[in-house]
Amino acid sequence: MRTCKSLLTTVLLLTFFISSYSQRSSIGFHVNANEYIGDLNNHNYSLYKFKYFKVGGAVSLQQYLNPSFNLMEMAGYNRVQWGPVTDLYQGAKPGVDADFLSLNIMLKYKLNNGYLFKESSSFAPFLVGGLGVSHVKSKGYPVGSTTGATIIEGETKPSLVLGAGIFFRFSDAVGLELSSIFNRPFYDAWDGVVRGGNDIYLAHSAGLIFSLKKPADTDKDGVPDKKDQCPNTPPGVQVDAKGCPIDTDADGVADYIDKCPHEPGTAEMNGCPDTDKDGIADIDDKCPAVPGIAKFAGCPDSDGDGVEDSKDQCPNTAAGTPVDANGCPLDSDGDKVPDNLDKCPNTPAGTVVDENGCPADTDGDGVPNAIDKCPNTPGTASNNGCPEVKEETKKRLNFATRGIFFEFGKAKLKPESFPKLDEVVSIINEYPDYNLRLGGHTDNVGSDESNLKLSQARIDAVKNYLISKGVSQERLEAKGYGESKPIASNKTAVGRAQNRRVEMELYLK
Repeated sequence: MRTCKSLLTTVLLLTFFISSYSQRSSIGFHVNANEYIGDLNNHNYSLYKFKYFKVGGAVSLQQYLNPSFNLMEMAGYNRVQWGPVTDLYQGAKPGVDADFLSLNIMLKYKLNNGYLFKESSSFAPFLVGGLGVSHVKSKGYPVGSTTGATIIEGETKPSLVLGAGIFFRFSDAVGLELSSIFNRPFYDAWDGVVRGGNDIYLAHSAGLIFSLKKPADTDKDGVPDKKDQCPNTPPGVQVDAKGCPIDTDADGVADYIDKCPHEPGTAEMNGCPDTDKDGIADIDDKCPAVPGIAKFAGCPDSDGDGVEDSKDQCPNTAAGTPVDANGCPLDSDGDKVPDNLDKCPNTPAGTVVDENGCPADTDGDGVPNAIDKCPNTPGTASNNGCPEVKEETKKRLNFATRGIFFEFGKAKLKPESFPKLDEVVSIINEYPDYNLRLGGHTDNVGSDESNLKLSQARIDAVKNYLISKGVSQERLEAKGYGESKPIASNKTAVGRAQNRRVEMELYLK
């Protein structure tokens, strides 16, 4: 018993120490009544009937972790009775009278976490769960006896704690907490019967919860942060009941930064009005009734050329046009495109330009016609203005060449080659600025001279087929290489088959 009390005292002192440094902690004082649910009553729940009523008590500490969770410690004295002596003379079953001195460490899940209920809600359901230790003393009442027989003289046992409750907030300082908590000691014999069941007691409690800390007031304006709608008000600024700075003219600009605190204005104008809506407060505007610009202290520049109207010799110059000191247009590079419209204002003299004043670029690919090898087809600068051949296209072209076959020893195309060659025609048509280089190759069977002639004849057959499908002859370059460029060993049938091939490559004109 002494050890248990020392442990409880140590834990409580540590918890008070932790709570003293917590910004949001509380202490609670609870009264409880307990229901026995175990082997003696066949695990029946009476739920609030309290036939065998004994009052207990508890003290709790809570530390705020986040909107959803609190850490909760509860030290309690729980008195549990079932089967009082007065019933035993009428043949009652054996009963139990137990005292639990307990310390529970629990995690409290709050439903007023901003999802179901607001964190500031005065009605806050919650769930709790955790572990604890209990110092247990119990005695039993056999039938026909008026003297209780000791079951447990005093042992410390761990326990599982689960429950639910509701917290009613009266103010920031105090509230009422109602809860029902299942306590399940990890010891089945405390009621004098061991049957392997879960002997528990259900503690119903009501407690007053007191805040240990004054409400935070970060900006020291006398309004707690919880109610302060302007929690970062500068020191010394007068505030209203909501903690926000006074705004006498109700223009949304607090008096302490309002240059015109008695005249409604806008935040952009530091609380002052801007009659002509030109972005210059009336107190700084030399022309407050006429929209103007800051450069001229609120006076107008009608054509927007940077020259005040009173000094502008060309008052109708298009807005944005670069002008001289008299407000007349400039054309710096002499290309007859005004600087305000000229996207290339430093074009060399004599260069043909478009309507934007930039060197002409017919296909709009960013490469001027003068250096664009494909002036009518959009391309890339790195490829001299011509489109890059896609990797996918190269793969298609390479795949097509693998399906070109000739009759044995001849330069006549087999019919199964035609679909692949049609695919080649499609690719050529996709790249009108490119030519196609064709190469014919053989294995080393036969003489060099015959293989050279055969490769040339075969590649000419491919070329003629492409021409027959509408490909211009000028776009095709065909050459036979015979056996001079093998890509595999001619010592094997597989290698020779690989060497008998047609190669194709797209290239710029």
